[in-house]
Amino acid sequence: MEEERTSSRELLPSPSTAPPLSELSRVALDAISEANLVRDSEKQQRLFLEALLNEIKDAIFILDQDKEIRFLNQAAKILFPSEQPYIARAFIDVVRDHRIYDTLELAEEIGAKVSDRIELRVQEPDEARPRELKMLIEAEPLTFTGSEENLGAWITLRDITQQLETEQIRKDFVANASHELRTPLSIINGYLETMTEDDVDLNNPANRRALKTMGKHGERIARIVDDMLTISKLEGAADLLAREPFDLRESVDDMASQLMPLVEETHARLKLDIDPKRDWILVGDRYYWDQIFFNLIENALKQNAEPGLRVDVSFRDENGRYIITVSDDGIGIPASDIPLIFKRFYRVEKHHAQNQVKGTGLGLSIVKRAVEAHNGTISVESTPGVRTAFTITIPQPRLPAGSEKAGRRESGDNFS
Repeated sequence: MEEERTSSRELLPSPSTAPPLSELSRVALDAISEANLVRDSEKQQRLFLEALLNEIKDAIFILDQDKEIRFLNQAAKILFPSEQPYIARAFIDVVRDHRIYDTLELAEEIGAKVSDRIELRVQEPDEARPRELKMLIEAEPLTFTGSEENLGAWITLRDITQQLETEQIRKDFVANASHELRTPLSIINGYLETMTEDDVDLNNPANRRALKTMGKHGERIARIVDDMLTISKLEGAADLLAREPFDLRESVDDMASQLMPLVEETHARLKLDIDPKRDWILVGDRYYWDQIFFNLIENALKQNAEPGLRVDVSFRDENGRYIITVSDDGIGIPASDIPLIFKRFYRVEKHHAQNQVKGTGLGLSIVKRAVEAHNGTISVESTPGVRTAFTITIPQPRLPAGSEKAGRRESGDNFS
């Protein structure tokens, strides 16, 4: 027994061999510091991930097993505003839409990702009326690899309104362009089939008229193709534009002369209200400014088939910018169409006219892109039956002295 006690005492460290208290404190402090660093690192990582999710434009929710919100990003808060806290609230209480909730339940029921499309009415703070948004909903259960336990779910809502509108506009364009190309081709082919017969006299007045008609429709096809090529070149090609000084007055003069047959045909009046005592020099691509003036003036003439239309083109300078206005006193543009008229392939529906205005729907889109390629802006205002005005604002160039073109004009031009 005595020996056992002695051996037991020998197992205890002697005061001289035990580590000092300061060392134990240092070890404990190091362990606590390491734990704090890990916790801070996890917190920073979480904050980083949350900031990343907040930059995503899609609304994102992360839910627990009870379908209560554990996380939502900034886009979700904007889509479903609430004065109450979001975290730990029931998901259905926040979204208040059974279609969204049904998508979530279906995903949990089948244990897989589910998607659906819905129309969601959203009230914007600055808007008097709610907007109808087309939303893509995606929901999927949350699981970790190797575990089948239901840990909750995530659900996203993406605004696809603009995407669907663009798809529809493209479909409309394809149908419209096909029709616009098929019609003149059918006319040309019909005349050619008749005129290739052996006994056809090409000097016959009827056949000569047919040749003129074929030429007209051939030009029509060429115009459609040219518009398509122009809009294609303007897609992100601002750096490819020519940068040479030219006189805007000369550009609009030339386009007015080209459009004189149409002015006379529609019994319209075209007036250029431009100061003749100065030059209107711009550094840019003259080809695209020809397109701008041609399309704006032609658009006014073709949209108004009734005789007596007045089209005015005016220039003025203000605060180092040119202000160019092309206006007419025709039927105008419906308010609902104004936000869309510069979109590619868009055409204003003409319920008030028996005949559709021919065109590919690219003219005004070409105008907008060409103006923006020259660092300008374009806007439109319309009071139906009174006045429609397209206004272009473009920075004036800083030209060295003596670089402007010479030449003065005595008065404004009238085309009628």
